[in-house]
Amino acid sequence: MTLKVVGLRRFPVKSMLGEEHDRLEFHERGAVGDRLWALRFPDGKLASGKNHARFRRIPGLLEHFAAYDEDGLPVVTAPDGVTLRPGDPRVPERFGEGVELVREGPDGRPEDRPEGQAEVQPEGHKDVSAVSLVGTASLRALGDLLGDADPVDVRRLRKNIVVETDEPWVEESWLGREIVIGGGQGAEPLRLRGIKRVKRCVMVTQAQPGLPVDNRVLKTLTAVRGMCIGIHTDVVTPAGVALGDTVVVR
Repeated sequence: MTLKVVGLRRFPVKSMLGEEHDRLEFHERGAVGDRLWALRFPDGKLASGKNHARFRRIPGLLEHFAAYDEDGLPVVTAPDGVTLRPGDPRVPERFGEGVELVREGPDGRPEDRPEGQAEVQPEGHKDVSAVSLVGTASLRALGDLLGDADPVDVRRLRKNIVVETDEPWVEESWLGREIVIGGGQGAEPLRLRGIKRVKRCVMVTQAQPGLPVDNRVLKTLTAVRGMCIGIHTDVVTPAGVALGDTVVVR
């Protein structure tokens, strides 16, 4: 079976719904624009679907859709159809006092962060790696473990790249190896390096448009897969990727 790209997604605002694409550009940080923005509390914590040292839970974030406008700024569409942009006074009204929609700064940390915030959130908006990836056979295998007729919906897992595979969990064998994507007709391919399995959290259970709450997903991953599905990767050589591009693992 020839491995190929069958899904490309980026998420302009962390912990919100994002965009599907036929093509995405990748640089050292990952897909251009991916999780570049986030809702930030005055203490530096980021809004999320879970509570954590770095995050504060805001229910319903996965009911908000984020996309970029023609000026490259994020537009958040709320469930009631209201659209929000950076600096909109309705952002704190909806999400909490002092909450702002902020862009990650050039050093990988939020711009205009409050004093002491670096201690709270030193890693920027990305959790672990530049690019996350999963194989379709793993989605089918998880669906089987859940007792469902269909693969688990990849929207729950929020991966950047979906690769068509025929062996469940095969992407875990790519850790420490180079993953070369595209590069036909003389173009430079995207080169990634697998670094670790993706450990999932409560976000995979939460409802979003078209998907109900499903606590089975995390319980099953915890019991059978050490909470993991898919892999984290770092970018070795930046390039663009399109649906249908071939994937070679070296």
